[in-house]
Amino acid sequence: MDVLTDVLETLRARGACYARLEAKSPFGVALPSSSNAAFHLVLEGSCVLQMEGHADLELSGGDLVAIPHGLPHTLLDHPSTPPQRLCDLLGQCKQKGRPASLEVGGRGARTTLVCGKIEFEEPAGHPLLAALPTVIHLRGGSASLVEWLDPTLRFIASEAGSTRPGAQTVVSRLADVLFIQIVRGHLASAAPEASGWLGALGDPQIGAALGLIHENPGSAWTVQTLAESAGMSRSAFATRFNRLVGEPPLHYLTRWRMQKAQRLLRDARSSLADVAASVGYDSEAAFSKAFKRAVGAAPGAYRRRARAGLGVAA
Repeated sequence: MDVLTDVLETLRARGACYARLEAKSPFGVALPSSSNAAFHLVLEGSCVLQMEGHADLELSGGDLVAIPHGLPHTLLDHPSTPPQRLCDLLGQCKQKGRPASLEVGGRGARTTLVCGKIEFEEPAGHPLLAALPTVIHLRGGSASLVEWLDPTLRFIASEAGSTRPGAQTVVSRLADVLFIQIVRGHLASAAPEASGWLGALGDPQIGAALGLIHENPGSAWTVQTLAESAGMSRSAFATRFNRLVGEPPLHYLTRWRMQKAQRLLRDARSSLADVAASVGYDSEAAFSKAFKRAVGAAPGAYRRRARAGLGVAA
């Protein structure tokens, strides 16, 4: 299993919500910050995405934009159009609950989008989410570089506007697929010299060390053994790993072990002793201490809350 696949296996979507946005110029919708990832697919027309600290991003038909960290942003027909808050627009709807389609704006040119959010299980501290940029823009032409991305988006667009029974369930099941395709699309369009954790995967030596950590997280790795496996001196390896990944090797190892442990505890198929051993701890006591320090709850309590569907705040 490659590193990216291993990481994606631990990041699962817990839920998703989608709606069609039927907008006519002039229009502006201000979306608040969220703990969930957001995305917008332009089906027809065009719009501008504004986000603090970023230049205005022009979107046209076929474009997909994702906001992995849920930062506040605004969709407008023109940069000068004053936006309305999403909560105010939803409050004006006569429908109860979240509408499947929201109409906004005036009587001008039409823009249609599929807008949604993806909620992840235990996103805090996950290396993949942390490595993604604040905005991912996949142009209509570049989306075809990733196999199945276009069909997935078309399927979501179709189901989001459907009134057939089970449509929302179908759309929710596509959340994992959609996120994976967004990540693959981002990787396909990123510069080869991309920095950060994703860039580290492409580094022959650090990428090899990451592969070993993910292949055998329970092994008794040290900086020295990882450096030797990468064919580097201890000091050179530690320096490059820290620079590319953003944290020291053993910090990353511990954090990844806790991510794997959370996944095993959520699946509830292994005893606490088995979980501890699989992530490199000789005793349940040592594992429980490390897990509680990292996650904020003891393994047993975490498992009980996960079974109840309550989640655990780190």
